[in-house]
Amino acid sequence: MKSIAVVGANLAGGRAVESLRQAGFDGRITLIGEEPWRPYERPPLSKEVLWDPANVPDNFFLHDEAWYADNRIDMRLGVRAEALDLTAGGVRLGGGELVQADRILLATGGSARKLNMEGTDAANVHYLRTRDDATRMAADLKDGARIVIIGMGVIGAEVAASAIKLGCRVTAIEPFAAPMIRALGPQFGQWLGEEHRQRGVDTRFGRGVNAMRVLDGRVTQVELDDGSLVDCDAVVVGVGIVPETSLAKDAGIVTNNGIIVDRQCRTSNENVFAAGDVAEQDSFFGGHIRQETYQNAADQAQAAALAMLGQDVDYCKPAWYWSDQFDLNIQFCGHIPAQAEVTLRGDMASNQFTAFFRSGETIEGILTVNRAPDMGIGKRLIERRAKASAGQLADADVSLREILKQAG
Repeated sequence: MKSIAVVGANLAGGRAVESLRQAGFDGRITLIGEEPWRPYERPPLSKEVLWDPANVPDNFFLHDEAWYADNRIDMRLGVRAEALDLTAGGVRLGGGELVQADRILLATGGSARKLNMEGTDAANVHYLRTRDDATRMAADLKDGARIVIIGMGVIGAEVAASAIKLGCRVTAIEPFAAPMIRALGPQFGQWLGEEHRQRGVDTRFGRGVNAMRVLDGRVTQVELDDGSLVDCDAVVVGVGIVPETSLAKDAGIVTNNGIIVDRQCRTSNENVFAAGDVAEQDSFFGGHIRQETYQNAADQAQAAALAMLGQDVDYCKPAWYWSDQFDLNIQFCGHIPAQAEVTLRGDMASNQFTAFFRSGETIEGILTVNRAPDMGIGKRLIERRAKASAGQLADADVSLREILKQAG
C-alpha cells in the first residue's frame, strides 16, 4: 500500500494521520478538510473560544504546522471532497482533481441540524460546529445581551453556562423536562436544570418553538408553543447534528443513521473506512449506535488507522464523555438501561457525587460530578461488566478499586 487519503481535518482525521505515522506507515498521506484550519480540539469552542476568541488555548490545535511538514502530511485545507471515485481509486476534489489513495478514511463528522422555520439563517442565529462558528457567536455574547438557546443538550447547556459567565441574560428552551435528559436520565437532568436556574438561566423546559420573528434580517423574538414571546438579541440553536454521509452514499457504500462500519472500522467497501461522529458502529451493549463524543473520535480514528495497515483491530467501547458547565465537571460512561436501579455515592446537594446505573447486579452506567478520580475506575467497571450490590456502591468505606478487583 502506497497511499492513504483522510477526508476530514478534524479530531478524528488528525488522530488518524498521527496514528498512521506512529505505526510506521511511510507512504503518502493526504488530509482533506473543508475548514481552513489544521485539526483542532472542539471542546474549547463552547467555552474558552467563546470567552476570548482572540486567545485560544495553547493546546487548541492537535499539532503545530511544523509537525505536519515533518511527518510529510499533504494538507489540503479549505477544500471540499466532492466524491469518492472508487473506480479510479481515490477522492475527487472540487475542480475534478483526483487524490489517489489505496485506502480512504471518512472522518466527515456532521453538520448542525437546523430548525425548519423562517429565520434559521438570520445573521444573529448561531450553530456551533466549527471555530468560525464560535468566533461569530462570541461577537453576540456581550454583557447584557439577551440570548435565547434552543435545545439543552450538551452544546446548548455549555453555551448557556458560558453566556452567563459573559454577563448575558439567557433563556433556555427545551422540549424535554430537563437539560441533557437523554444523557443523564430524569433525576440528574432535573438536578442540572436546577443548577442552571440557580445561576440565572431562565429555563423553559417542556416547551417548543413555533416561530422566530425577523426584523431587518435579525431575529428579535422567539415564539414558544404556548404563545409566549421571548425578546432576544441573538439565538443559539443546539438540536443535534446531521451525519455527513453523502460521500459514502453516492459511492454505493451502506449507510443508515451514519456510515455503517464493522469492528475494524471498515465500511461495505473493503478499501474505505470511517471513524468519529459519522460512523455507525457496534454498541458495547448491543445493537448499533453513532457516538458523538470526543474520546470515541480519537480512539476510533486510531483503530481505523491500524486496521487500514492490516493490523488486528476489534474496536467496541462504551461511550464516555465529559461536560464542563459553571463549576461542574460532569462525566458519564456507559448507558442508562431501561428500568435502571440508581445508587448514589456522595451528596447531590454538595455537587460532588457519583451515581451508578445498574441492570440487575451489573453496572452499566456511571455518572460523576466533580469526582473525576471515580470515573477513572468507573470506566473499567463498565468495560468489565462488573457486578456490585447497592450497598457496596453506596458505602464510602468500600473503595471502587476494591469492587473492581472483585470483578477480576
